[in-house]
Amino acid sequence: MALLFAATVVLPSLALAVLAYRALDSDRRLAEQAWRERMQDAVRRAYTHLERRVLEIRARAEALSRGERLAAGTSAERAEVILSPALELFPTSAFAWVPDGRAPAGLPRELEAAENQELRLPSARQAVSVYRDLLPRAPAPWRGWVHLRLARAYERAGEKAESTAALQRAAILPDSPGVMPSRFAARFELASASPQEAALLYRDLNAGKWLLEKSPYAYYEMRLREWVAAGIPPETLAREQRRQAMSRLLERVLQGESGWLTEASVSALVTTSSHSRAAAILTTETQWKLWLAEAAKDVPPDLSIRAGTTPPGHPRLGPVLSLTSLGLPWSIWSEPRDPAVPGRENESRRRLLLSILLLVAGVLVFGSFATVRLVRRELRIAQLQSDFTATVSHEFRSPLTSIRQLGEMLLAGRGAGDESRLRRYYELICRESDRLTRLVENVLDFARIQDGRKQYRFERIETGEWLRGMAGIASQRRSVQADLPPELPAIKGDKDALSSALLNLLDNAIKYSPDGAAVRLEACAEGGWVTIGVRDQGCGIAPEEQRRIFDRFYRGSNTFGGPAQGVGLGLALVKRIADAHGARIRVESTPGEGSAFYLALKAVV
Repeated sequence: MALLFAATVVLPSLALAVLAYRALDSDRRLAEQAWRERMQDAVRRAYTHLERRVLEIRARAEALSRGERLAAGTSAERAEVILSPALELFPTSAFAWVPDGRAPAGLPRELEAAENQELRLPSARQAVSVYRDLLPRAPAPWRGWVHLRLARAYERAGEKAESTAALQRAAILPDSPGVMPSRFAARFELASASPQEAALLYRDLNAGKWLLEKSPYAYYEMRLREWVAAGIPPETLAREQRRQAMSRLLERVLQGESGWLTEASVSALVTTSSHSRAAAILTTETQWKLWLAEAAKDVPPDLSIRAGTTPPGHPRLGPVLSLTSLGLPWSIWSEPRDPAVPGRENESRRRLLLSILLLVAGVLVFGSFATVRLVRRELRIAQLQSDFTATVSHEFRSPLTSIRQLGEMLLAGRGAGDESRLRRYYELICRESDRLTRLVENVLDFARIQDGRKQYRFERIETGEWLRGMAGIASQRRSVQADLPPELPAIKGDKDALSSALLNLLDNAIKYSPDGAAVRLEACAEGGWVTIGVRDQGCGIAPEEQRRIFDRFYRGSNTFGGPAQGVGLGLALVKRIADAHGARIRVESTPGEGSAFYLALKAVV
């Protein structure tokens, strides 16, 4: 039968499975090749787009070095810098400061004369008169400067209100030429007395309204933060840190550095004019990522462009192109937006082939499994029937033989006149009869439980009295030590069934223990449960057998060397009786040290 099954089912199925696998593999390779070519084309398009941007930046740097004006549309992510003959930046909002050393604008003659006169006058009031007389004659761009000096003179004269008014007028006039913007200086003086004004001034400084030199910027920015305290939003602080990083990059550019530079959290590609280094363009990493996103729009919608550093050996379906030739420290590659998309064009064919393969595999597995299971089941049933018949015959024959031998001895008149011997014969006959009765009852009870015909009569059972009675019955074969507390809660159950289960446990403890070994019956009440334990000092149960000892017809090995006793129904019967009573049964055993079975029953409230 096995050869016929192999010839008609297994071999053709295997051949078909091999052909289907080869077809699937070929289909997969073709689909991967098509996707690889598409992704290679997408990566080359993205590279060309970024290369074009690099060339545009280089051309722009050359144009700036030839004198072309700064672009008004430049964003904070792409800053243009003219390095010589004078430092020019755009947008100024991208930077927090410029390096120290700018030459201050010269004062007009009349302003310089008034400042010198202030230094010579002995009275601050006289200085106030000098600046008030100068105010109508001062050039318009310098009137903010005059108001600042007037506020200083009022402050020296002790006229606080007039000083504040002069500062307020200077704060609304256009900035005077010079290193320190007059509007900023006036507002800074006003902010010293008002945290709200300090917060507004810090916001305007952060927005790039003024571009101070590094040293005054460090002082004024620190003081403003002290005045504002915790009133600066985190996003404003983060933006200011980014502007400071851009200014540090500018310092490095002025020192002659170029290429990919990093300061704090800001990285940028610095491109300078190739000959005179008169101009530079700082393009931040954020701008490059935006341009990469633009490049991704030119690829098929089911593909995406990724940029970053790829570790050696990292698996990629498509090619990886390095951007180091463009001055960027990344590589770019293409990936499917949905990893399951590659090969979708041939999905219907693959599904058909897979369906055939799975069907064949299913038939093969099911047929093999069904055949093996059927054969094993038949063999197991036959073996169990044979073992059960032999075991039952042996177990029944032993007490019957003993009863017959004792009966023949009594008929022959042996022991006549010896009352003690006759009594011992009668006790043996009764014991073997009880043993035979229990065997028959176990077989019949198990058959009724298996067929669902077993009916239980639940009644209140006084636990202590019942357990002492069970210990007395078991003591007829061997002494049983009953370790029972004086008071135990009552339980509810079928007394005959529970007695049968407990006698089976005691009988096993006696049967698998050597002569003279103690058998203990114990009980305790805890948490609404009454736990009954039967403990012996016998051969113990191996760990691999403990999972199967409650199966029907299973008989564990006897480590004392003899064959396993019983028909394999005792513990199976105990388990089913426990389940019918909602009880829990467990075993603790160590080979060579003994076993302990615990039966936990709910106490009656």
